[in-house]
Order: sequence, then C-alpha cells, then structure tokens
Amino acid sequence: MSEPVSPEVRLVLLLALPDPRPDEVDAMLTLLDAPLDWNQVLGMLTMHRVLGVAWQNVLRHAIQHRQTLRSAYFLKSLGVTAGGQRQMAQEQAIRTAHVQETLARAGVRSAVLKGAAVAAMAYPDAGMRAFHDNDILVDRDRLPDATAALREDGYTQGSWDYATGTVRPAARRQVLHMAAHSHQTYTYMKPTPEASLLECHRLDMHFSIDLMTGNRSDEAVSALLDARTDLGGLSVISPTDMLVFTCLHLAREARQRHEVLALKDLVLYKLVDILALLTLDDFAELTARAGRLGFAREVYFGLHYTDAVFPGRVPPALLDQLRPDDLAYLDEVLDGQQVVHRWSGPISRRVFDVRRPGELGGDLRIPVLGAK
Repeated sequence: MSEPVSPEVRLVLLLALPDPRPDEVDAMLTLLDAPLDWNQVLGMLTMHRVLGVAWQNVLRHAIQHRQTLRSAYFLKSLGVTAGGQRQMAQEQAIRTAHVQETLARAGVRSAVLKGAAVAAMAYPDAGMRAFHDNDILVDRDRLPDATAALREDGYTQGSWDYATGTVRPAARRQVLHMAAHSHQTYTYMKPTPEASLLECHRLDMHFSIDLMTGNRSDEAVSALLDARTDLGGLSVISPTDMLVFTCLHLAREARQRHEVLALKDLVLYKLVDILALLTLDDFAELTARAGRLGFAREVYFGLHYTDAVFPGRVPPALLDQLRPDDLAYLDEVLDGQQVVHRWSGPISRRVFDVRRPGELGGDLRIPVLGAK
C-alpha cells in the first residue's frame, strides 16, 4: 500500500488478489497467524464480495497450516460461502444460456456482460466471483422482440417478494422511467423453484453501454455484439471489451451520488475483476478499443483506482498511454451530470470507510427509481 493501513485491511487486500506473488503469500500467511480482529476481516471480505477469492488463496497457500493458524476457526466459513457461490453460478449460467437460446430463436443477438461471463473468463473457479443478476446486451432496435420472447418464457419485470416467493410486478411508470433515462430495462425475473439455491433468475437487458445515462450508444453496442464469442455455453463480449466494460461500470457507479449512498461506489470485487482481466501482454489493443468506443477516460478511471488500491499491479506504461490531461473527474461525485462533491482523501482509505456517504451532506436517503 502507498500509505499505512491496518493489518486487517492489509490481509483483506492480500486475500483478494487473484494471483498473489510469493512475497505477498508470505505476508498473507504471517497475517493469518497474527492476533487480528477477525470480525473486522470477515466483515470486509463479506461486504466487498471477495470471500470466494479469499477461499481460493487459503486453499492454495494456507490450508495445510489450518491446525496452527490463529485464523483457523473462520477459514471454513470461507469455503462454505465459495461453495454456495459456485453452485449459484452454475444455476445462473444454465438459465442464462437458455435465455440466450430463446433470444436467438427470436432473431435477437445477445452477449453476457459482467457476472457469469467474468466468472468464467477471468477466474479459475466459478466460486470466486459472486453475482446475483445477469446482464445481457442486445441491439436497441431488437428490444421489443427480446421483451416479447422473455415474457413468453415466463419473465416479469419487477422485484422479488421474499415473503411470498413471487415476483412483484413493477409499476408501469418505473418501467418506462428506467427505459427512458437509463441504459437498460427494468429487471426481468422468473422464479426458479426447481433450483437448489437460486430462488429467482434475474435479467437486466442492456441496450446501451453509456451507463448511468439516457444516452444511446447503438454503434458501440453493435461493435461489441459483432466481436462476441462463445464461452462455456454462453455468448459473451470479448476479453478486451469485457475489461473496457468493467472499467466503465466502475467509473460510472463510483461517481454517482446515489451509488455512494448505497455503498456501491467502491466495492473491492470490481477492482479485483479488473486485475483478473488485466492479463494482456500488448496494451495497444486495449487502448485502441477504448478510444474507438469512446470510453478511454473511463478505462483510465478504472485502472487508476485499481492501481491506487493495489499498487504496482497495473503497468505504469498502460496508465501513461491512457492518462487524460484533466484528472479532476477522478474525485468528483455527480448527481446526474452535476458535480455535487469532490473527495479529498486517498482512494485506498475511502474504499474501506463505510461512513463516507456522510461526507456528501444533504438528504442521505437512497432515492427510489421512478418515484414521484
């Protein structure tokens, strides 16, 4: 780290590395046998959704020492969580593949973004990547056909009612508001009583990649769909496009006030995804693709934030190639398109500060989509 952090934070960062170096493994083992606040360690691993990655690191490097490590009593819980994530990922992937087959029969081409695609593309074990919904990219002009196919297949736009185990249909104004002011549809849901863990299959249909806006990016969507590839039974965007999109996703969510209020702006798994996807030997393709799609600033944002939390992991030459002249946007918080706050503290500290929404001031309640 570039600044002093607690040993608990240091251990979480080490356990979250998708491929730790030998010196980092040594530091990890030392901390796993230190008198740490294990409640704090488990809490951070859970909140930042990196328990699965942590379990893989324990399996690879620490499990043989479990009888003597001070942390031994909590290690098993990591394995239980990772096993559940693996089963959930498999159940999700089966149903998402079925949805893509349904869309293809309706003449709609599609590609999976994030979630199952990143789990299969960037991690050696599906249990390493937690995800709860499935993001699918389609051409905007084929959205009516996609909607009809999903409804015929039993999907409803709404939210999950945990008390009744059913989908609560969304109000029409919410459905229309999201389609008009966002890059995706209101979530489609279908109960899955036959699954062992998955209660409901959730789908977010993206028709633009200009996230968090009502702007349309039809040409960019078409370019991503043209370059899609098959992976484990799913049609997904290419590895380079996935890295661009992952950086874009982080950059847009990290800067929006309502995401900060929900503590979704800086979740560690998003940075870990970037590390796991950043396996390129030649960066020319990445920088060129980011430029062609119009998201070079967002890719720099994602890589910059990743480098701030995991120093030395992002090649300096790549950062130099993408660095824009004006870096003020890195610390901005927006409400829509208006700058409403500028962070002053370092990124690496902000990631683990759960009280950071208080710095924004004003009404700190999370806004409800489409509410009057």
